[in-house]
Amino acid sequence: MLKRIISAAVGVVIGVTALVLDNFYVYLGLISVFSAIGVWELIHAVKCDKHKFLTWFCVIFALAVPSLIVIEQLKPYRFMAFLFLAMILSCTMLFGHKSVTFVDVACCGAATFIIPMALSCIISTRNLYEDYLPGVFLLVYLLFCAWLGDSGAFFVGTFLGKHKLCPEISPKKTVEGMIGGILTVGVAVTIQCLVYNLVLPSTLKMNYAVIIPVGMVASVLGVLGDLSMSVIKRQYSIKDFGNIMPGHGGILDRFDSVLFVAPFIYMVFSFLSPVM
Repeated sequence: MLKRIISAAVGVVIGVTALVLDNFYVYLGLISVFSAIGVWELIHAVKCDKHKFLTWFCVIFALAVPSLIVIEQLKPYRFMAFLFLAMILSCTMLFGHKSVTFVDVACCGAATFIIPMALSCIISTRNLYEDYLPGVFLLVYLLFCAWLGDSGAFFVGTFLGKHKLCPEISPKKTVEGMIGGILTVGVAVTIQCLVYNLVLPSTLKMNYAVIIPVGMVASVLGVLGDLSMSVIKRQYSIKDFGNIMPGHGGILDRFDSVLFVAPFIYMVFSFLSPVM
């Protein structure tokens, strides 16, 4: 328990510091590192790390993907970069066919593409607004939708859960817990909107009619992200993806719901303004 509390405290300090600094390169550095660690965790979990060159190439490439996604000057080179990734994966399978299978290459390629792309949406969501208050609001909102839904589901499921949601995938998850998580997010983002609109000196006001329903839908997607990672852990008989956060697991154990929530929030607010 002590390790879990200390790990959570360190995570909160890092997160709050990043939000206070609100610096593009601080966000980019954190997301790049999280992406690389997440890719390594997934490749290791599915036992596709037998070929060291392939593993480390994918990890290093994942470190660079967020820069390709969010830095304007690098965006024209994204297609060439991913084409280079595809060529390296194909050549590795060709020249290392005795030890590298198509499944290995497919898993490594999928991990290297999906995880950094999804996490990069965190930065892209922040960048939807140049001003500090609305931009950081959306960033905190995104994390609330992912993590508070998870916490709400845990507590409600613990005390009120009776009907199993997906017993073969995640035996502890319940229908009541999922509903509790959705309602928790609804209440949390309502309070966030209230504080932002009434207390903080911003000229842009958040629209309750948009923020609340989008947040509640996002919390459902967070459950899908959690279950998706749980399927992998169950199929490969592992408890956690890593131990970088003692008591909490690895990066993927903490960001599993974010992998679904971040792209959804970014896509919605790219087309639909959250402000009045």
